[in-house]
Amino acid sequence: MSEAEKLQEVVKNELGSRGYVVNVQARRDGDLVVGHLHVTSAETDETVAKLVGAGKMEDLNVCFGIDAEGTFRDVVMRVLATWQGVQSVMPIVVKSSKP
Repeated sequence: MSEAEKLQEVVKNELGSRGYVVNVQARRDGDLVVGHLHVTSAETDETVAKLVGAGKMEDLNVCFGIDAEGTFRDVVMRVLATWQGVQSVMPIVVKSSKP
């Protein structure tokens, strides 16, 4: 088991397998420092989001990317399901005010 995996287990146990575990790593790649932020669900170990940044330390030019497509898709699907449920219970009728 790697050092990062041991740390994740400790955090997950402290959270009682609820919430999110955030893992941050950085490494040198020539003149650049590359940082990774990885967020997983403490309950399922499923990746929730990834954030990657790279930059030169002298000028502190940083570029970030995030991959949270799965979480965003789940939120949209829940909103649509809720909206469909509301429509079935309370039909909404739109009437035009023009004759």
